[in-house]
Amino acid sequence: MTVAAAPGPRWLGDVGQVALAGVLALTLLPVGWTSVTEGDVATGWEIALLVALVALHAAVVTARRRPLESYVAGALAELVLVAAPDLGGPTAAAAGSEFGPVLLPSSLCFFVLLYAVSAQDRRPWPGVALGIALVGCLLTVVRVWHFDGTGLQGWTWWLMVTTATLAATMAAWALGRFRATRAAWADQVADRAAGEERQRIAREMHDVVAHSLAVVVSHAEAGRMVVGQQPERAAGILDTIANTGREALTEMRGLLGVLGGESSTEPQPGLADVGDLVERMRAAGLSVRLEADEPGQVAPAVGLTAYRVVQEALTNVTRHAGPGAAATVSVKRTGRHLQVEVSDDGVGTQRPPGRGLRGMRERVAAVGGTLEAGPSSEGWRVRAMMPL
Repeated sequence: MTVAAAPGPRWLGDVGQVALAGVLALTLLPVGWTSVTEGDVATGWEIALLVALVALHAAVVTARRRPLESYVAGALAELVLVAAPDLGGPTAAAAGSEFGPVLLPSSLCFFVLLYAVSAQDRRPWPGVALGIALVGCLLTVVRVWHFDGTGLQGWTWWLMVTTATLAATMAAWALGRFRATRAAWADQVADRAAGEERQRIAREMHDVVAHSLAVVVSHAEAGRMVVGQQPERAAGILDTIANTGREALTEMRGLLGVLGGESSTEPQPGLADVGDLVERMRAAGLSVRLEADEPGQVAPAVGLTAYRVVQEALTNVTRHAGPGAAATVSVKRTGRHLQVEVSDDGVGTQRPPGRGLRGMRERVAAVGGTLEAGPSSEGWRVRAMMPL
């Protein structure tokens, strides 16, 4: 069974987010800050632009913990950059003409914020964020329509800006949705694996408890009848009850350890333990014959499944087949399959498809096999075919 890896510490992701914000601030903010302070704009606009630039970079810091709020702050900051007048000064001279503040490098932070909200927030906010971003693309194109860069005029400049803004917007949003989809898929895989593990443990618990209680009850009833006439047999009956209870407690302790997140150190029963299981059922008073070939090496999962099938089938014989019923256990290799068959000659052939039979089918299906259970000419038969 594959279990998804546990996520790393949350603080580690926060450190990475702060590092990203620091890198963006060191590489993008100085150019924008200088362009604004030397841009020959009114003092009010200068203050508003500087605050907008700082807000953009600060929003990157908080985007991991509060993606929606950070995106709103970044969108408002971008709106200020779009609405502000053109910047002059040395930067504009180097560019060839005055330009809108929305073209400052710090505007790239907006795509980081769009990615964050599309990756982490639930619907409908990723779609709303994309709609706002597309409107922002339109406003940006309209705002820079009259920019006259060196060698770039008219439709060529307009097409380049439109393509760049739309491509960056869609790429940031699509990457965020991909990450969200991948995270949801990983959660579903983990939930499915956890559900399968719970079903497996439930089957194990059923098999252990049902079998052990059947043996204990049958010995207790036999002891009640014979202890008065043959008191020397009482010690043997009590020993069998104690050993059966002890084995059940050991297996249940291992299963409970798995539920608690511990690794079970108790070995699981397998095909080699079927003989001991048959002997215990004989000691419990069931007439049972074992016909076993040497199947060779089998996978541990197949061996455990074969053991549990025999265990559940013999337990059902003691519960449903009636007094004096005899059972036969057959384990043999058929081609590339292991065949496990348990039949009895009991009269109680009407057995409802309860948890035991359902659990046997699930076990056999989990290793790629098939199981048949139903009335036969002599009584009842359970047959499992599993690939080797």
